[in-house]
Amino acid sequence: MSEAPRAGAPAPGSDAPGAFPHKWLATSAVMLGLTSSIMASTMANVAIADIMGAFGAGQNRVHWISTGFLSATTVSMLLNAWFVHNLGPRNTFLIAAAVFALASLMGQFAPTFEGVVAARVIQGAATGVLQPLSLSVIYTVFPVQERGKALGFFGIGVMLGPALGPIYGGLIIDLLDWRYVFAGPLPFMALGAAIGARYLPRRSGSAPRARLNWTSLALAALAITCFLNGVTSGQQQGWDSNSVLVLLLVSAAAMLVFIEVELRTEHPLLNVRLFTDRSFAVTSVVGFVFGAGMFASFYLMPVFVRTVQGFTGTRAGTLLLLGEVATFAVFPIAGWLVQRYNPAWPAIGGSLLFGISSLGLSTIDSDTAFATLVLLIALGRIGLGLALPAITAAGLQRLAPEMIAYGAGTMNFIRMLGGALGVNCIAITLDMRSAHYFDLLVATQQSLSGATRAMVDRVAELFGQGGVPLAERTPHALAHLREVIAAGADALSFQDAYLVLAVAFGLATLCALTLARRATPR
Repeated sequence: MSEAPRAGAPAPGSDAPGAFPHKWLATSAVMLGLTSSIMASTMANVAIADIMGAFGAGQNRVHWISTGFLSATTVSMLLNAWFVHNLGPRNTFLIAAAVFALASLMGQFAPTFEGVVAARVIQGAATGVLQPLSLSVIYTVFPVQERGKALGFFGIGVMLGPALGPIYGGLIIDLLDWRYVFAGPLPFMALGAAIGARYLPRRSGSAPRARLNWTSLALAALAITCFLNGVTSGQQQGWDSNSVLVLLLVSAAAMLVFIEVELRTEHPLLNVRLFTDRSFAVTSVVGFVFGAGMFASFYLMPVFVRTVQGFTGTRAGTLLLLGEVATFAVFPIAGWLVQRYNPAWPAIGGSLLFGISSLGLSTIDSDTAFATLVLLIALGRIGLGLALPAITAAGLQRLAPEMIAYGAGTMNFIRMLGGALGVNCIAITLDMRSAHYFDLLVATQQSLSGATRAMVDRVAELFGQGGVPLAERTPHALAHLREVIAAGADALSFQDAYLVLAVAFGLATLCALTLARRATPR
């Protein structure tokens, strides 16, 4: 039995690199698949407010639309190398695209909230296979001297997904219905599958078969699922409840056994010995925080502007698109900085800018101007563009050549795991702080006097002008007051959530500073 493929290693194909005749068409196919899957991850965030209204789900449940997608993506990334080595790039891509399409249709027609979440989990699983495949195909079909151009093309696709997803999803919501955000990426995925079926490389008949460590995969899935469910249930049932304690203990036990199996097996999914390297360990912590903050910010802003500021889907998507534009300009600069200087410094600067952006967003409310939101989002995206390439470079720079593929796959896994946990925790923060502030604000309105009485009377008068019977005016006015209080509580909870992100990035900046003290090999 052959040795397991390394995470991120080039896939074996029927054509030697440089001799593949349709390399640009093959790259276009996987890039369409990659862009579609990334769009799916951000389009649904614009529809969160609609999903909450359609199913009566609060933040304690609706976050699974994003958390389920990200956690499934994280686990299924571990399957990519096995699929490619045993089925070949073409069949792997077509199978993942078909699963993604079926999950998208399932989400569009699911009658229950649980069905929508299940569709998102399956979408995420397909995405976890598609995303590493794109880079693998580029390394397979292009000779070394042409990979720079191909990677630039790859970078454009990576940036287009998050940029276009929200505006595309917003237009779909306003013109059709929120359910169509699930089917929205399908035309791009179908085009990619049509091109890929003809031009992606097949599996070479002489390529060795690969083994998959199913035990490690099952343990990783169990640890992640139990931990996320335990954290979510802890807020609802109490952290000392038996069910929560069991979930967290099972997660911890599964993770410990996973580490033990990975240390002993000849076919590791993740090489945990990498964490004995100080630079790699510290960089992984920074990458974990960045993944958590990045995906939490993707989740927070569309929910805020749609629930607190009352944006339409299109307006929310436009806001996110304008904030994302800054990333396009920063990525080339970040690459230049990483090549010439210690990558720890761009990582430090990016973490600091993201923290400052989050601190600024911790002051937003229902009256914050559109332009202010754009500027604060753009500042965070500049930090993101600076830090992501630098974090990867800083983590891999001291590894032995034969460990770089393992290191790249492990860092990607850590970042996605941070994203799943970040969205989970930030949604719980919103739910807890919203309830806290609602109780505080209600306590200040026990006596209907002064400005509160004047507001209730004015609203009752407006209801009267609209034809509401006299006996019903005051109850309607009090219900409106309750909605105003709830909106104020929601705004304050978003401020706290962004403050949590600011603190997290402050700690990440301190961790990154420890990397800058060491000399960096060129």
